[in-house]
This record gives sequence, structure tokens and C-alpha cells, in this order.
Amino acid sequence: MQNNDYAQAMSGFSLNLKTGEFELNTTKLQVGALPSNPQQITITAGEWPDNELPSNAIDRYAFIGAELEKIPAEFRESAQFTTEDFSFDRDGSDYRTTLTYARQETQDEAKARHEKAKAAGTRISLVGGALCILHDGVPRIQISGVRRDEKPAPFIIVDGVMYINGACIKEASLTGNLSVRSLISAKVINGYTGPTA
Repeated sequence: MQNNDYAQAMSGFSLNLKTGEFELNTTKLQVGALPSNPQQITITAGEWPDNELPSNAIDRYAFIGAELEKIPAEFRESAQFTTEDFSFDRDGSDYRTTLTYARQETQDEAKARHEKAKAAGTRISLVGGALCILHDGVPRIQISGVRRDEKPAPFIIVDGVMYINGACIKEASLTGNLSVRSLISAKVINGYTGPTA
């Protein structure tokens, strides 16, 4: 299994379901995260099953007023009640009413969220020949002795231009007296030969 732009040791990913071997080529691997500065957040002030709310309108009005008073005055304008069916098959057996309000994170909350995000999610790293897969900061898989193949790839692509490995050219060269029909200009990058601009 592989994606459309997979090229060995260059781009995309490949997974061999029979052997379990995989390859991931990317300059950036990220699972979404919020910036480290304080963000707008939603706070749940209360949640009640439908059967716990007063059925009498006056009692319910008094209950709602008392719950709103618990929210800091500067955030009451953003307060909202929502009612949702939380039952597994949505049959109406578990209606709950939730009271929420919006506010800006404090500096301490933003810092704590940012620190937690450093260890959250899944990370794949290859350091010192050890491949490590971590989830939420806990190593789940570690493979030691991961090395690059000693034999270099026959070609590489840089900025959309293909360069052929010089050793491969030498290995495939013909010897003898051949007439020259055309000349090719080339440049070498790290042992790979390619066309000049």
C-alpha cells in the first residue's frame, strides 16, 4: 500500500502489509495544535440530565438564574444553554442540558496546554540509528540498529531534476571505440550527475 506520490527514499509513504515494513518521507509531520498564546476557550459551567431539571416553569427559571449567577459577570453575555440527546442510539433516553460560556485562557492555562501538547499525539523519530514511535509522550515502539542501505540509490530528484549516481554510470558504461554522436552537459551534486540548467 502506498500513496500516489510515493518515490522510494524521496517522497510519500509505503506500507508492506505482509512484512510490516513501512517508509514515510516528509519534511514535516504534525497533528494539529493551537498556538502557544492564550486562545478563546469554552467552559462548561454545568450539565444536568433532563430528569434532574425542575419541570415547573417558575422553579426552572429560578434554577437557571442561580446557575447563571455562578458564571463571572464579565462572561455572562456569552453563556449558552444547549440540550442534546447523549443516548447511544439517539432514542431520547438521555437528554442533557449543558450551560457553557466563552472566555480567554489565562497565561498559566495557555502555558500548561502548550506543555501538554509537546507530549500529546503520535511522533516518529529516527535518532542515532534508533527508530522510536511515541504516543502521548510514551514510547510504544523502539527499533534499534536502523541504518541506511550501504549501497546508494541509483538516482535522486532535486527540485524536479533527476540526477544519476556516478557509480551507476561507471558500472553501466560501455568501453571500446565508439563514435560520438552528441555531447551532454552535466553537473555533479554529492556524487550524482545531472543536466546543467
